[in-house]
Amino acid sequence: MSNLIRALCMFLCGVFVGPAAAEEGEAVPIRLVIGLDLSKSNPLTENQAYAGKLADFVAEEIDGLRLGAEVQIRTFGVSDATRNTLRIDEQVTLRNPPSAISAAVKKLVSSIPALVSSGRLEAQDATNIVGFLRTSVQSIGECQTPTRFILLTDGLEDSEYGRLTGSGGALTSPVFKPPKDKRYKCDELLFLGIGQGLASQSERDRLAQIWREWVAHSAPFKAFTPLQDW
Repeated sequence: MSNLIRALCMFLCGVFVGPAAAEEGEAVPIRLVIGLDLSKSNPLTENQAYAGKLADFVAEEIDGLRLGAEVQIRTFGVSDATRNTLRIDEQVTLRNPPSAISAAVKKLVSSIPALVSSGRLEAQDATNIVGFLRTSVQSIGECQTPTRFILLTDGLEDSEYGRLTGSGGALTSPVFKPPKDKRYKCDELLFLGIGQGLASQSERDRLAQIWREWVAHSAPFKAFTPLQDW
């Protein structure tokens, strides 16, 4: 049984999951943070076919990781951390290759509709994307390790920082870019499934532009990729 499958089993049984132990002397060339949006607006929480499509994409990304890479999995929705307790940390090692991690993550992501339906995961009434990103960047040491974020989200922020809909909206979060004398290594922020459920392409494009402008002005990421389909 892989570390990640064991970790998932422990989570579903109510046991806290901590970081997997790294083998001595390993380098950490990259960190991949995968955020699972459990808000009710996101089709991930109820559409099995869509969840499977997301799972395939994420698994392929993990398969390309090198020895020493870290993979973190978190959920988000409401700002209450006690309602987002799924926290899995893995590292690519000789004993825990990318294929083992990707297979377990694929199983997890594709199972989310069933986990929500059974009550093991909670579909939530808010979408706190900005808060999740701010907290995550701080918790990993402000991206001192080269880091990519992949959020499986529709991008419809619904929190104290803004409420985005198909007709528009605005994000009002404070800037959390690094000071001029400090460089973060937050290489990319990728939204997978942005605008899912919106009525038209123009609405999806408008939503992507709002996030593009927010990243450029307020966030520490070098690049933003909004994928509506893939």
